[in-house]
Amino acid sequence: MSIKHPFAIIMSCTTTLLFAGCGGGTTDQVLNSVTPPALADGPGGNFYGYYIQSDNVVDPATNIGGLYLSLPNSEASFTGRMSYQFFDCQRTNALNISGQKTTAYLNGTSIGTLDSATVDQPNPTFSATFAGSYSRTGDNYTGKYNRIDKNGDDIKTVAGCGTYTVADKGTWQVYKESVVFPTNFTITRTGDLLNWSFVTTAEKALIMILDPAKISNGNNAVIRQIVTTATPSTINVVNSNVTRGQPYLAVVELFDSNNSPVAFETLAVSF
Repeated sequence: MSIKHPFAIIMSCTTTLLFAGCGGGTTDQVLNSVTPPALADGPGGNFYGYYIQSDNVVDPATNIGGLYLSLPNSEASFTGRMSYQFFDCQRTNALNISGQKTTAYLNGTSIGTLDSATVDQPNPTFSATFAGSYSRTGDNYTGKYNRIDKNGDDIKTVAGCGTYTVADKGTWQVYKESVVFPTNFTITRTGDLLNWSFVTTAEKALIMILDPAKISNGNNAVIRQIVTTATPSTINVVNSNVTRGQPYLAVVELFDSNNSPVAFETLAVSF
């Protein structure tokens, strides 16, 4: 029979201790002494995307909307907006997002007012926590928001305009301006029309027209938000809010029947 050297036994126990423990309840002490590497900062810049209201919302026409974030390259404050405009007869309803970026994490609030002229909701205020983080796998930021001023969903009716739902929570996701998916997806402008590639699984289209001069300074950059069907794959985006000859950024996002994103692209435009 072979006899192991005592040093080999110690090394074996040490190795085992680091990965599976070596008895005596010391595993937690060893593992707790291992300091993880510092988290790298998530990327900064302007990001564009969407929010999806919670699954219990039964109003499929108004359970998705657009948002954008302007993020610093390092740890500092950030700003953005999320729009609850579902009809042209509404204002842009762009809630103010603000908070602090810490490494790859975002923590802040989304605050504002929504259609103060509604028939059934005399109190138009909205206040929610807004948090998320950067994913290196997806190369995007994702997160959640939760209302802190009210429990349960609101049904808002704007006189002579329409009815929409405001959920008390939801999820969100944003992409870099340079992102395009699928790779063959394109959007173009023809006169006052925006056109996009046909995507087989797409059922819903979300279009935002933004003022690029206001995206990074905390002001409301939302000129118009449109939520419509994905086909036909063209729509007139010019209304009274759009100024002829002014540069804008168009953001087009397509979603399937489960509100999963299936296409995304941005385009600098003027009309």
